[in-house]
Amino acid sequence: MQEIAAKAGVSLATVSRTIHSPHLVRAETREHIRQVMSEYHYVYNVTASDFSRRKSSVIGVIIPTTKGAIFSNSTQIIQEKAQERGFSLIVGNTGYEGDVESTLLRQFQERRLAGIILTGFAIGQESAVKEVVESGTPCVVIWETLQDSRLSFAGFNNFTAAYSMTEYLVGLNHRRIGLILGPYTKVRRARRRLEGYQAALRDNGLKFDPRMIIEKQPTLGEGKEGMERLLSMGKPPTAVFAASDMLAIGALTAAREMGFRVPEDVSVAGFDDIDFAAFSNPPLTTVRVPAREMGEIAVEMVMAMIEGNSTGVRQVVLETELVIRDSCRRL
Repeated sequence: MQEIAAKAGVSLATVSRTIHSPHLVRAETREHIRQVMSEYHYVYNVTASDFSRRKSSVIGVIIPTTKGAIFSNSTQIIQEKAQERGFSLIVGNTGYEGDVESTLLRQFQERRLAGIILTGFAIGQESAVKEVVESGTPCVVIWETLQDSRLSFAGFNNFTAAYSMTEYLVGLNHRRIGLILGPYTKVRRARRRLEGYQAALRDNGLKFDPRMIIEKQPTLGEGKEGMERLLSMGKPPTAVFAASDMLAIGALTAAREMGFRVPEDVSVAGFDDIDFAAFSNPPLTTVRVPAREMGEIAVEMVMAMIEGNSTGVRQVVLETELVIRDSCRRL
């Protein structure tokens, strides 16, 4: 490192800051130092540095699935913002399984990671998450709002978001509304979406029919299967709310293959507003969630905890938005 400082004509401290805290170094200086490092094939030994400083420069991120694009936006911004601060990521995928989540939390703690960002957590894992927080490991939850005053989060109200979309479909005069959603028996945010759907039906004087509920993994194939089941009913729904855009796009394929026109014969709505939603056929009406904002705020929270600048638990509730496109129509 001393040689790089000499070649770059800067102090050793400036080189160190470029590696550990690049956001504190002017952009042109930072780029100059990195060019010199590249020219001399200098590879910094992060592991050795972490050991000597007794401080990790790795943040752990736990997501439920790597299938599809559901969590890509929030994970991408987490990586970008962490790298700006000289931190890297290690990502674990739970597959919506609580035991896998517990294992990942334990492994992340054993590796003394600098912090952990959880994309929600499985039902029954509340005590495990609290243990992480109580151990002193900086921890933030995204994609959910929580009632526990000891847990920091940056999320949105899944109940309200699902309620709004269901009420929108009711407002289009739909009375038989199917729901395809993720594993609500395992994941709290999926359960809250189910509860929002049920409440919207009840508040508008509509009867809840459990046969209209299809629980699926949020993939294109499972969305297609769920839609096939709904449209094969003796009296199929006139609208289907797929509480994930991946499920919704799969549902569009099923409707087309079964000879149903969207939205003429059946309306389809999604949830997430992933990039594909605007380019589906027809373009998908959906719920836009603040994915990038959640990731950005989560990194800010974790970094404040790591650097000792946190003033305590922070809980940020962000807004969702109905995005009206062409996949739904008024009866």
